[in-house]
Amino acid sequence: MELTASGIKALVSRPVTDDPVTSVFLNTDGARFPRAADYEARLEALLRDAVAGDDGGSVAADAEAIRRWVGEDFNREGVKGLGLFASGGVIFDRIHTAEPFRNIARVNDRPYVVPLQAMLGRHMHIGLALIERDSARLFRYRLGRMVEYHQIDSDVPGQHDTGGWSQARFARNIEHALLHHFKDAAEAFRQVHTDDAFDALVLAGPHQEVEQFRKTLHPYLEAVVHGEVSLPSAPSKEELLDAFATVEQERVSGRRRELLDRLAAGDGQSERVARGLRHVLEACNERRVETLFVVEGAGQPGYQSATGMLTLHAQDAEAFGGPVTPVEDLIDEVIEQCVLGGARIELFRDPSRLDGHPVAALLRF
Repeated sequence: MELTASGIKALVSRPVTDDPVTSVFLNTDGARFPRAADYEARLEALLRDAVAGDDGGSVAADAEAIRRWVGEDFNREGVKGLGLFASGGVIFDRIHTAEPFRNIARVNDRPYVVPLQAMLGRHMHIGLALIERDSARLFRYRLGRMVEYHQIDSDVPGQHDTGGWSQARFARNIEHALLHHFKDAAEAFRQVHTDDAFDALVLAGPHQEVEQFRKTLHPYLEAVVHGEVSLPSAPSKEELLDAFATVEQERVSGRRRELLDRLAAGDGQSERVARGLRHVLEACNERRVETLFVVEGAGQPGYQSATGMLTLHAQDAEAFGGPVTPVEDLIDEVIEQCVLGGARIELFRDPSRLDGHPVAALLRF
């Protein structure tokens, strides 16, 4: 799978079967675990704990499938994080990332997606257009990985020193060819954006050329332009990665600041908000959550009614219809329900961001 909002939703939307789903997230960063035996030892401990509560043998079969795949088929070149999802003894999905996961295993009716949401929330899909008179290069950056996706070379002629009418005509021809070059590049980049939208587009190159190029951008692309960055005409990989990381941090911080400002505005009733687990559960049950805020690591047991309603107390769940099922972690269930409902998920490591509450939400109505 790809780590996108739609990819996570598709994973959570997998039909529930009689066999539970075993989800395993593994840190395979070579800087932390130089030898395969190092991360395989961590995997073994995770699988041992997962199988401990298995009565029907399905989780044991999942563990064996995961253990075998990691030991025989996994190539960790360039991979720092590995996510595996198995059920009925078969691995049905997996993900490789350039950023490490925290080692964790969960067994539940559905795939465990909290680590995926946490990682997705810390990153953005960013494009960088490097504009020159004779070329236009497009780089993509997502989840710590950068690729050069597209390059367009132009046939714009060089400068001409002859004076008079010849020089004037030649200059007009150059400007005409340059405009077509920029339009061709803008259209190619628009198509890339249409196929897989950028969260932000950064422009680099000589300022005059960048300004001319920007005038040819489609409004859809112009809407996500973050601005210009200073780069040499032939930047190194490290220079590009530094530029991407800076822009990503600015965009993520800006997005979270805006959302937290909206949450704070709820105190003045200018926004509909829910604070605390009880109020968020009510909003979740009514499918009213637009953005869910969660403190990473927060957990709370609870109950679920036969109709799918989540509650803190068994008697409240019974009011929605029995039989009532105990839930190991209500917050994980809330995240899954909100993902299915199309809500944005924002995870924070600092509980003070939510004024001490484990969860909060912006509401649709």
